[in-house]
Amino acid sequence: MKRIIFTIILLVESCLLVNSQDLLSMLDSIQNTEDQIFYTDATFKSIRLINGYTSETAAKNELVFSISHRFGNVNQGIYDFFGLDQSTIRFGFEYGLTDRIDVGVGRSNFEKIYDGFIKVKITRQSTGKRNFPVTITLLEGMSVKTIDFAYDDVDYPFSARLYYVHELFISRKFNEKLSLQLSPVIVHRNMVETQDDQNTVGAIGVGGRYKITNRFTCVGEYYYLLPGNTADNFNNSLALGVEIETGGHVFQIHVTNSTGMTEKAFIPETTGQWRKGDIGIGFNIIRLFSLK
Repeated sequence: MKRIIFTIILLVESCLLVNSQDLLSMLDSIQNTEDQIFYTDATFKSIRLINGYTSETAAKNELVFSISHRFGNVNQGIYDFFGLDQSTIRFGFEYGLTDRIDVGVGRSNFEKIYDGFIKVKITRQSTGKRNFPVTITLLEGMSVKTIDFAYDDVDYPFSARLYYVHELFISRKFNEKLSLQLSPVIVHRNMVETQDDQNTVGAIGVGGRYKITNRFTCVGEYYYLLPGNTADNFNNSLALGVEIETGGHVFQIHVTNSTGMTEKAFIPETTGQWRKGDIGIGFNIIRLFSLK
């Protein structure tokens, strides 16, 4: 009888010891979770939303190659095959110096523009020990227009060809499906077409994505020109489209009232009007290469 009682006591103590160890492990796990910072990733599928960029940057030693293509306006009719006979192209490269800093260059046949920029991810959306609601990325860029000026007899300075852009991308991933972005931007043009136009133009961009499936996403963006002469004479840029991830490639197809694909072109110089059918079909192909 004593042996039976002793055996029961040992079994009870063993169970209590195991349960206490499980409880301690659980408490340690909770404590470790509170001490960690969990960063939100993949707010957007790629570095480009449609015409504009996103808060995403290329990771360290990664190269992003993009081909952007815009056709003419669909209201041109069958003679120009609803704009498909015309095309504007930009080739771009973006390389990650670190996981939060990258540099990019591009060339567009629209006004033969060369552009370059640097993007710095200032802060990242996170939870845990550090809870921050948004990701903020800064872009500083410059472009040069190399197309011949209209008047050959005028001695234009080289600085007349230069343009600058300063932009913040403030984004938040609300859940696995929805991400939104706010993009205040300033575009400065050293030379403008008329005296009534503004050299420095401000705008507010809004955009987002909504994931339908793991590989299919709806995207959109809108840039609102701040009041001024430029806003009175030009239109706000609006683009809507879909995004397809094929594994290594991100393919975007969309419609937009903007022809140019640099900030200098599509923010202060959009002439197309949606209500008049001044919209064209376009696409972006984005490919990621790891150079580690």
